[in-house]
Amino acid sequence: MYWKLNRIQYPIYNLGSGKRIGIWVQGCSLHCVDCLSPSLWAFDNGKNVKVENLLNSIIDVADFFDGITISGGEPFEQYESLIAFCSFIKMKTKLTIFCFSGYILKEIKEKHADLLFMKYLDFLLDGRYIREKHENLNSRGSNNQNLYHFVDGNAILQKNNSFSKRWSLSVKDNQVFMSGIPKENELNKIKKILEKEGIKLEDV
Repeated sequence: MYWKLNRIQYPIYNLGSGKRIGIWVQGCSLHCVDCLSPSLWAFDNGKNVKVENLLNSIIDVADFFDGITISGGEPFEQYESLIAFCSFIKMKTKLTIFCFSGYILKEIKEKHADLLFMKYLDFLLDGRYIREKHENLNSRGSNNQNLYHFVDGNAILQKNNSFSKRWSLSVKDNQVFMSGIPKENELNKIKKILEKEGIKLEDV
């Protein structure tokens, strides 16, 4: 089984608690206005990664991390790969799994009636990004989105969902990757600062 991914980034210290491995899937049909990563919309970009190989590489380093965060793109539009990956992670490691989705929980339940995601995910942040409801807490893009903790198949709404405000950076193939949810206009400010140093920041 293959999973269409854009990138794997670690360590990251936001988008969930502790020291984490970040996985960004490729492909999303929702196309939220002012999405932070529109380059992740197209399903014909990214790389096909064999789930078994990805699992083995994560199992090898699992003891050095607290969890995995899956974002995108839209993880639930590659549901079979998502569930296969998460089920084996739960069997083989103690890592927590945090997932972002543009779909709301009700939509996911209707689309995936097996509800296996509620068994294998620990946390879900749901809902489309709405530009007019942008939030500056570094925990979600807009304040219509909700964080759920799955416990014994039940979805428990979390009232306190702030993450670390620390940006996580990595460099690969002469590209700089950033993980985090920017405050309003924060990304534009970063771009301007880098441009003064001769560095052009592009969406990847």
